[in-house]
Amino acid sequence: MKTLKSGVLAVALAASAGCATVNYSSPGTLDGISIRGVEGRTAVQQVVINTSGYYVLWSLPLVSGDLRWDEGKQSINGGSAMFSDHVTVEALQSALLKIAESRNCDLADVHLADSDTSYAGSTGFPLLSWLFGSSQMCMSAILVPRDQAN
Repeated sequence: MKTLKSGVLAVALAASAGCATVNYSSPGTLDGISIRGVEGRTAVQQVVINTSGYYVLWSLPLVSGDLRWDEGKQSINGGSAMFSDHVTVEALQSALLKIAESRNCDLADVHLADSDTSYAGSTGFPLLSWLFGSSQMCMSAILVPRDQAN
């Protein structure tokens, strides 16, 4: 029974840890900043999307961040999904493109960062620490309105 409780607690912690977030810069933050490739156009906002996940044996997803499009609000909601892998370049790119399209903007200065973490040797349970790993991806871009003259 004690092992079952520990397992349920581990799954609950993992579910709360795998997440996705979308952050926007404050209005006016990019005023006066020139962006290469979009000369003559004013950058509106920077968008940063981050998603992470936890895996068994680096291939079986336990939990990952999930980027869901909210049609009513025309925005991305970050959440988590059990036993599925949404920590992909495609998921981040799709979310950025949906945000840009909903605001009639193009994307400029797109950056991707990703990292993987092994827990080998980091806990008092060596076998468990070799079984689990995590991955995180972050993509950022500048939104530039389409209807401005070049």
